[in-house]
Amino acid sequence: MSDEKQRPSVRRVEGPKRPAPEAWFEGRVEMEPVHDGSNLSVRQGRVHFHDGARTKWHLHQGDQVLYFVSGQGMVEERQGVLLECEVGDIVHVDGGIVHRHGAREGTSTVHLAITAGVTTWEGDAAFPS
Repeated sequence: MSDEKQRPSVRRVEGPKRPAPEAWFEGRVEMEPVHDGSNLSVRQGRVHFHDGARTKWHLHQGDQVLYFVSGQGMVEERQGVLLECEVGDIVHVDGGIVHRHGAREGTSTVHLAITAGVTTWEGDAAFPS
């Protein structure tokens, strides 16, 4: 048997909060990874948006699910759909849809993001015009 400490099968996940990349967000945002591996095809993370902060426009190769766990949030499709979100709301965004999400103006929010595939951000060469 190895001397290496085994990780329990059932455990609380408490990742470190880190400042989110400024190239992807507007305002103060912190991210916490749920998994400690970057080779997953589905990423999961808890995202903290402070005082009206939000993502920049982007799209995902696969679908994304957002589960709002605190505050007052929003999800907006570039074609005009705007959802105001409350605690407990679950939003599904189809792959390939240009959108943004975060906190409503003057508020903060936290959501869990479950995202499939590669993300393309506005300003990337592959981003649709």
